[in-house]
Order: sequence, then C-alpha cells, then structure tokens
Amino acid sequence: MGEIFDTPCGQIMGDRLEGYLFFRGIPFAETERFTEPKVIKSWEDTFDATVGETDCYQLSAFEDEGDAFYAREFRSDRISPNYADSPMTLNIITPGMEGSRPVLLFVHGGSFETGTVGEAPYGTSVEYAKRDVVLVSTGYRLNVFGLFGGENYGLMDILAAVEWVRENISSYGGDPDNITIMGQSAGAMSVMDLLCSGMLSGKVTHAIMMSGAGVVPRIAAPLTKAEVSDFWEKVNEAAGGDAKNADPEVLWRAWKNVKDQDKLLTGFKHTQPTIDGRINKKSQKEAVRSGDILDVPMMIGITSQDMLPIMIYPMALKLALACAEKGHAPVYAYLFDHVLPGNSYRAFHASDLWYMFGNMEKSWRPFEEFDKKLCATMIDNVAAFCNTGKPHDTAWLPISKNQKSFRHFDGVSEGMATPKYCKKKMFETMFKDPGPA
Repeated sequence: MGEIFDTPCGQIMGDRLEGYLFFRGIPFAETERFTEPKVIKSWEDTFDATVGETDCYQLSAFEDEGDAFYAREFRSDRISPNYADSPMTLNIITPGMEGSRPVLLFVHGGSFETGTVGEAPYGTSVEYAKRDVVLVSTGYRLNVFGLFGGENYGLMDILAAVEWVRENISSYGGDPDNITIMGQSAGAMSVMDLLCSGMLSGKVTHAIMMSGAGVVPRIAAPLTKAEVSDFWEKVNEAAGGDAKNADPEVLWRAWKNVKDQDKLLTGFKHTQPTIDGRINKKSQKEAVRSGDILDVPMMIGITSQDMLPIMIYPMALKLALACAEKGHAPVYAYLFDHVLPGNSYRAFHASDLWYMFGNMEKSWRPFEEFDKKLCATMIDNVAAFCNTGKPHDTAWLPISKNQKSFRHFDGVSEGMATPKYCKKKMFETMFKDPGPA
C-alpha cells in the first residue's frame, strides 16, 4: 500500500523507492485531440500514482518493436504500457515532501515519433534524489498527435508541464524558482525551441540539452505551417478525411505511410516542430543571432558516435560561441566518449543517458565499477549545475572565444576535449564507426 499526501491538486498516493518517494503517471494537463492543453488544477479523489504513466500512441502501441536497437536498449522492461492521444502525465522522484530543493525537469527524446516517460535510465532513477534534487520526467504528444496541421502540440504540452511543476512542485519538496529544464535528442530540440520562444522567461533557471542543442543548418531547418499544409492534407485524406475523429491506429498509420513516401530530409522535416507563429515565431538562427534565446546558464553535450555527428558538433559549438559573443550566461559543453560494454557500438546517440541518470541495473549491458564511477561523475556535475548553474568540476570551463574545448567524459581523462580532437572524432564516426540507425 502506498503513502498518501496532500497537494494543491488534491490527495495523491505514491510509493517508496529505495527510501525515496516515487509518483508515476501524474496528470498535469488535459485536452482533446488537436487542441491546446489546459493545466490541471485539481482532481476529485485520491490520485493513485503507484500504477503507471500513460504514453503517446506510437510504433510500440501497434506493432512489436522486436529486437530493434533502441527498444531493447531503453524499453525492454516495460510491461503492459498505457497509451493515449494526449499522454500528459509525468513522474516525480523526490527525497521528501518537505523542503525546497532544485528541480530537474526532463523531456525525453525519440525523434518526435517515439519515447516514453518511464524508460529505463531515468524512469525509476533515484540518483538525483540521493543528491537532494527533485527529478521530474514528462510526457508530451508525439508524431501525428503532436504535430498535425503544422501545430506544435508537443511543445504546448511541455510548456503546460512547466506550468504545472511551478504551481505544484513545492508540495513535493521542490523549489518552483529553481527549475532546470533538460532534454535529450528530440527533447533537447524541444528545449532549444522553447528557450528561443520567449515563453520560458522567468520560469526556468538553467537548461541542459543532450544531442540536440544548437542552430540547425539551413538544409535541415524547420518548415512553416504553410509549407507543411499539403503534407497534412494528404494525412487527413489517408485517415478517411476526418483526422480529428479517426481511430488512433488508423490515424497513426495514415501519417506513417504518407511520411514514408517522402525523401529522407523532407520526411525528417515532417517529424519536427514547425515555425508556427505562436511558439516558434522565428527560426532558432534568428533568435540566437538577435540575442532572444533565454539568458540562463546552459549545459550542452554530444556523444562521439552521435547521430549526424558531423552536423551536431558544430551546431553545439556555434550556439555556445554565439551566446558567449552576446554576453549570455555561461554555456558549458561536453563530449561523451566512452565505449559502452556489451556490443560493437561505442558512444552511440543516447548512450550518455545511462551515465546521466544511472539505473544501470535496469540494463542488459554488463556495466562495471568503471562505468558507475563515470556515471557518478556526470550526475555530480548535473546536480551541481541544478543548484548553482555551474558544474561540479571546477576545471570545466564555459565556452568562450578563447576556450572552445568540451569537457571530456571518457572515464579516463578529467580534462577537456579540444576542437581538434572533437572534429577528429566526428569524422571517424561519420566514415568509420557509425552508431545504430
């Protein structure tokens, strides 16, 4: 039997996890399909947050993912997940309900197509609670449910999660005035969009972006609502002419079939947020160039076998240098460059999740003490950043005109990876040692 607590939304039941309090599947907003979310203010009965979270309809809702790399890597422990059009639930892991601790709000990745609130590295991780930080992981609408018509419903959901956390987190032992928003891959791209939107002003104090920070080159830049209108008309037609009321699987398959007919780059542009005139009022490049990106300390990182590393490294470096030129708060950058045990892939895209959150016992990989030590180092740096806006390692310097090196997380060095080293790694990855697709 769980423990019951009073919160602004009403009573809630949570579990003890290694001595820390764990709440799963808390509803933070509600909406109908293809409408803006409304932040939840209360619920009538005691909410049971011991059951589980709800995820957005995605591939795993309709097909067996089998032995797909990322399904095995992060979702192999999931049992009977719940799916919905509008999966606006979040998880909270806290040291206790009293106090005013830093809050780390995590936005998962998955190419805006897949991903869940409770994936193995962060789903039940108590590592931040051990360091007196409240960890929140949030869901949001994905694929056709989050992007239909060129609207950015997924970004709206993340904004709603920020609002809910600010209104409620003090009852879970968190400080609403000290929130670090963190995202990985598509989650990092979402955080980047929101930092450039002006809509997080006064709402977050720090930002962390893993493998998704930076200004994308023109060839991959997001499209406008007008530019994607034909695509969504085809999706609506394929779904029977009434996407608003179509069966979820029918709608998802209609979107997937239309998307899969696109060329690679065009297909990618139809699976990311648009310039919608509401949240994304201008491109990231314009926002950064004009100094409109939110002026908070940032931590950005890449992995040495990252997805499109030859593009993602300069994206991150250019962002950090542009911020430094504008007198922006410090931007700290890292290169995760450690070979994971268990298969031929090295520091593949998203591999740093295990080291940023721990929970290594949930993995099939034979992690050793060496891995756990590197994990503790990385989490110590993030926990310190949540507290002060600075990493734990004093030798980790922010990017500037004269300091372009990234903190080198390889488990061996405690120093910095120079631009020359980073570029060498990126080219080696691109042509000799690519990670999983």
